[in-house]
Amino acid sequence: MEETDLARSLLALLEIKGVGPGAIKKNFARIEASRSVAEVFDTVVSAIGDVDETGWKAALSKAEQYLERCADVGIVAVPLGAARYPASLMELGTPPAVLFCRGNLSLLASPMLGVIGTRKANPFGETVAGRVGRHFSEKNVHLCNGLADGIDICSVTHDGAFLPRVIGVMACGLDVLECNLTSKKIAERARKLLEAGGLLVSEFVPGAAEDQNSVIASCRLQAGLSQVLLLVQSSSDGGSRFTAGHFAKLPRKLAFIVPPEAQSSDAAFGANLLLLKGKEGLAEFVGLKTSKTLKADLLPMRSRDDYDGVLHNLRGIPATFL
Repeated sequence: MEETDLARSLLALLEIKGVGPGAIKKNFARIEASRSVAEVFDTVVSAIGDVDETGWKAALSKAEQYLERCADVGIVAVPLGAARYPASLMELGTPPAVLFCRGNLSLLASPMLGVIGTRKANPFGETVAGRVGRHFSEKNVHLCNGLADGIDICSVTHDGAFLPRVIGVMACGLDVLECNLTSKKIAERARKLLEAGGLLVSEFVPGAAEDQNSVIASCRLQAGLSQVLLLVQSSSDGGSRFTAGHFAKLPRKLAFIVPPEAQSSDAAFGANLLLLKGKEGLAEFVGLKTSKTLKADLLPMRSRDDYDGVLHNLRGIPATFL
C-alpha cells in the first residue's frame, strides 16, 4: 500500500470508536499487508472495531479531509510503517499511528535529546538549561521539547532566537499558525521555530485544539522521540513526571542535573534529588509503587565532564527506521 493510502487508512481507523494507537500497533502487520484501503476494511476493521461499511466510508472521508488540510498548510502525515517514521517511537506501547510533521523533516533522521524541566525555573535552572542547550546544539545534537516556559524554552533558545535543529512537540494540530489551537505565546514560538529551520511534530490531527489531556499525551510522544532524556530541574510533583514516566519504561538513558550544594535545599530540584536514590527514586517521582517495570538507566550529571556521557549514548544509537 502506498504511504498516502496507509496514512488515510490509519487516520480512518482512529475515527472508529474504541480504536486507538494500541489496537493499531497490535494489528499493524495485517493493516500493512492490505493491498488497498478497501481491503483494510475487509480484513482488519471487523477485528478491532465496531463499524459497518457506511461508517467506514464516513471515517475515510474524515481522514481525507485531514490529509487535504495537511496539503493546504504544508503538514506531512508520516504513517506508522513509513521509511521515515522514527523507529524509536515503536518502543512505545502505543506509538502514534500517524506522526504529523511541519518544517525540516530531515531532523527526524538523527537521534534526539529531549530536555525537560519545570515551567517555574529559578535563575540557576534557567542558566543551566541555556548552557546545556547551547552545548549540545554546538555538538550538532537535535534538541526536543514542548516549547513551554521555563526549562523548555531556555534550553532551545539563546538571546531570544531558536537554536538550530530544534524539534517542537505540539499538543495540538500543526495548523497552529492558521488557527487558534493553543496559546498565542506557544503559537508564536512555533512560528519562530519554523523560521529557524526547525521541525514541529504532533500526533493530533489538523484543527485539534490543545487541552490538558493533549498536553499530557504529548509527553508520551516526546519520551518516544528522545533517545536520551535530560531532566534539568523539577520539583518532586512537577509536570516533568509525565514525560519521565513514559521514558522510564524504555531501555534508554535518563540523564539529570545534580544540583550543587548551594541549590540542594531548593524544592525546585526535588525530583533531581529523588533520582539520586536510583531507580527507587525514579519510581517515586513518576508515581509507581515499585521500580520493577522501569527499564531506563540513570545518568547523573554533576559537571560539564558528564556531558560526554550523553553524547556517547546518543552517538552510539544508529539512526535506523522501520
